[in-house]
Amino acid sequence: MITRRGFIVGGAVGLLAGAGLPLGLERLFGGAADLETFSQGDHLTILSGRDQTDGGQRRLLVELWNRVHERHPAQIVEVSSNADLAYSTMLSAAQAREPRYDVYNLDIPWVPQFAQSGYLRELDGATRGGFLGEPWAAGTWDGGTYALPFNSDVGLLYCNLDLIAEYYEQEVPATDPIPLHHGWAGLETFAHEVFAEVGGDAEGLSRPPVDTAIALQLADYEGFTVNLWEILLGTGAVSVDATGRPVFQDVDMIGDTVDGLARRLRASADGPSGTAASLAFDEQGSLAAFAAGRAVFLRHWPRALRLLRGSDAAPFRVGFMPVPGGGVLGGQSLAVAAASRYPVAARRLVEFLTDERSHQLIFERGGFAASREAPYRDPEAPWALEPATDGLSASLVDYATGKGAEGTNDPERKANDALRLAMDGASPRPRLQHYVELSEEFRRHVRAALSPAGSAAGGEVPFDGARFAERMEAAMDGKVGSG
Repeated sequence: MITRRGFIVGGAVGLLAGAGLPLGLERLFGGAADLETFSQGDHLTILSGRDQTDGGQRRLLVELWNRVHERHPAQIVEVSSNADLAYSTMLSAAQAREPRYDVYNLDIPWVPQFAQSGYLRELDGATRGGFLGEPWAAGTWDGGTYALPFNSDVGLLYCNLDLIAEYYEQEVPATDPIPLHHGWAGLETFAHEVFAEVGGDAEGLSRPPVDTAIALQLADYEGFTVNLWEILLGTGAVSVDATGRPVFQDVDMIGDTVDGLARRLRASADGPSGTAASLAFDEQGSLAAFAAGRAVFLRHWPRALRLLRGSDAAPFRVGFMPVPGGGVLGGQSLAVAAASRYPVAARRLVEFLTDERSHQLIFERGGFAASREAPYRDPEAPWALEPATDGLSASLVDYATGKGAEGTNDPERKANDALRLAMDGASPRPRLQHYVELSEEFRRHVRAALSPAGSAAGGEVPFDGARFAERMEAAMDGKVGSG
């Protein structure tokens, strides 16, 4: 019997491997009769950041499009994997009204700016359909829809279960092993209690020394903004109003949170790397430190679990759960460039790459969270987590999700449930026309306070939460240079 999933996933992969197309397939996947006629050698071009899906699933989906739409081929032009550099490249292309690029694969915070500036075509008639609420909303601006969710990301918290078991001097308790109910502050306290017990020299133990309590991404790039925004949300220091504009009113809590993190970073800076190493970590560096057994916890994206449990799996048991207080929603959305010569074909490509079949492939094979509802409900599509042989990983997912969907104790289903729970609790990044200015100003002020020579060094000059809030308000209004 051919299941729905077997048709969607197996059929798509089979097409890529096959030599030809079954009769009528182009009609099944969307006909070409109403598309523009391409000149010889022309392609639809997607300008995108680096494909970080496992096995290059984005490229494979474009290859599938090309097999179905031979007269309207598409290609991906990849730019930097660094979000800041990718933004600069795409913004320059959009400002130049470069007709070579038909589709932009935008990080979701960039959509308001590109839409407001007239760089995107509005997708008239587009409906939410089976998309999740927040990913769909990320592609809208000022009452219009300008981008469709391609893939989603959400901050997750990973833990080295062997280190936590060592801390307890027994197996991890089946219930309440990590005090997430106290938010980020409770997690940070617990992480440093574990670090104090198991950190440092590993002489006589069959594991490497542990020198980091929580591996974060605090290098000077967009990842810093995401990590600190999650921490501030997790302590209740900031919030987002109904319009997507950040609220920085609790200046005392903002100052206390930044000062507390600064003290933690400096207190561990005398070790071989210490938690202060996070100030140099991006996603790759933090994941490498955790996979090597040097960190108790890791804040990362969903794709990290596939790497940690893949062929180069970490030599310890890995648990994961939502970030306390809610992880930040990440991901990319596809938008039709205003300067595209082939806007009808470009929109059809966007719809093809964001339909249910494509989301199933990226979710199941690519390591990203799905932006649609259907993949989470598929009982035959386990996400990333292998069945636990000792019940330890399953118990941690139990804690994150209760008993899982319909009371199931299947750890594969619980992994789906935990990821969906994280998606449901995710906080969108601020929805602003001047988001990039806000992010840059945010990093400039907070990184200065966290650095060893920062303004809060030694606790002598506390972080000025009121001044910080003033600068954020100016940045949100595009007035970075004022004041």
